[in-house]
Amino acid sequence: MKASSLFAKIRDALLALGRSERTATRKARLLESASFADFVRLTPKQNVKLGYSPKARHYAPRGARITRATPTISARQYETKRAAELFGLSPKQATIARRQGAIRYASADQRERVAKAALTREENRVIAEIKKLRAFGETVPSNSPDQRRHGRFYSITPDAERRYRDIRRRKLAGEHIPDGEWQWFIDYARRLKDPQHELLRGSPAAFGFSLTV
Repeated sequence: MKASSLFAKIRDALLALGRSERTATRKARLLESASFADFVRLTPKQNVKLGYSPKARHYAPRGARITRATPTISARQYETKRAAELFGLSPKQATIARRQGAIRYASADQRERVAKAALTREENRVIAEIKKLRAFGETVPSNSPDQRRHGRFYSITPDAERRYRDIRRRKLAGEHIPDGEWQWFIDYARRLKDPQHELLRGSPAAFGFSLTV
């Protein structure tokens, strides 16, 4: 029988820590078969102790003494266990089901994290489009009622990507954008077919949280 990915990763990690084949195999089987509820997320301090980033999402067996020899599972592996046990779905299937309202989010924090991730993916696609347009020497039409002041179009400068990302994030966070910046931004959003174009035109913003890199 072929070893599962989770079993193999845990066993390999334990072998790398100097555990015997027998011990590594036994512990890997125990962790693989354990319920998602048997794990707890590491604290920032514990993450650092194990060599991870303070903000990393890793999970260890509940009640375990945290040392460098403590086996952990990733956020992806944890979510795979959880989705399978609770809904009989993969993480991707569970995400789609939540968006459709078929199953509920585990918490408000999870709902916000999913929303942030979706907005970040949209942002990256739009920024990629700016790069493409600039590479082809394209321009952005101006829809300003005062074209004598703003001109009929904007040249796409090397700073456009950073500027667009900055204003988009500020707007989604609920910040007021001065008229000149707002007109530039909305003209770009229309040209780029930003998925949030209509929302970003409004005030105040409908999200009210910050996106971080």
